[in-house]
Amino acid sequence: MSDEFYDGIGDYRRLAREIGEGVAAVANAVPHHGRVFWKLTEADSGSLAWLAFTRPDARSTLDRRKVWTLIPRLQVFLANWFVIVDRERTDQSEWVHKVIDVDEAREIAPLVPQPSAEDMKRITRPQAVLTLDDIDRHTVTTVLGKRAAAALKIR
Repeated sequence: MSDEFYDGIGDYRRLAREIGEGVAAVANAVPHHGRVFWKLTEADSGSLAWLAFTRPDARSTLDRRKVWTLIPRLQVFLANWFVIVDRERTDQSEWVHKVIDVDEAREIAPLVPQPSAEDMKRITRPQAVLTLDDIDRHTVTTVLGKRAAAALKIR
């Protein structure tokens, strides 16, 4: 075909590759006790923002949508409505969501920054997706094990 055929058509190969890699990562994610772990980095700077998990095989639709994020000081993963909203966005997201395995999740847990006071207020005052009753928590020990919990305590 001539080059004129492609004039005016954007090159979407990079976008298609990124979408394909994301789908493959989620499809190939091996859940650990029903949980798939996520490393969330700032879209602008690439710095670590959150460690999270989802439960793609959960019984309820809401639990399949939920994202629990690590709150290091409290040693819990807390359901986080604004990370859920960010994960489901189709336009510009605040964070890059990358599937990781449980071993990497255990390694980066001590490196996760404390959420700001504003973020904690946002989590505990849901404005979308969740109600106050839907904000549940899971301990670090239950999710990542005793070693990861001990590493967070040392921090």
